[in-house]
Amino acid sequence: MLFFMKNNKRTYILPEELREELKKPLGTLLVDMPTKALIEIVAESQPPCVVMVGDFCFHEAIKQKFIPTIAIIDGLNLRKPYQEFSIANATIIKAKNPPATITEDAWQAIKKAFKRQQKKKSRKTEKELTVLVIDGEEDLLVLPAVIEAPLNAIITYGQPYEGLVLIKVTTNVKLKCKKLIERMKVEKQ
Repeated sequence: MLFFMKNNKRTYILPEELREELKKPLGTLLVDMPTKALIEIVAESQPPCVVMVGDFCFHEAIKQKFIPTIAIIDGLNLRKPYQEFSIANATIIKAKNPPATITEDAWQAIKKAFKRQQKKKSRKTEKELTVLVIDGEEDLLVLPAVIEAPLNAIITYGQPYEGLVLIKVTTNVKLKCKKLIERMKVEKQ
């Protein structure tokens, strides 16, 4: 079961046998000027939202004046401290998520970010960036982001030393991410 129940907190832990599989891109790998390519795809497809997972890809987008709907960062790039940067009018949501896990705290923060964006959209107010600042590691949070995202949303993350992975959220992609999480170890707290 992929949801968290009250008083039954769960943490999903990445097993060794899934590590190699998750090193492969979950979507399309953009390699030639990936941020520019992403911006062009977003302009053409007009997705309901764009989620960027990872400090480096988020920072590269900001440098090109592209602001996603939601960013999920941990202050690290390739497990080393990454430069701090700020965005005006961004809403910050903090969550804990140790390396190689998906915690209830982080999953709930992702849900909160999507709900917040949905409320803004229904009120037709100006889109505002929501940044999830993760104490720990954000890598695996691509999976719950895909599961919680609306159909046709775009989720991106960096593929180290290669480029940017772009996932267009479909029912099949959501199912694939759910199946990956179901293969993880579950620790109840």
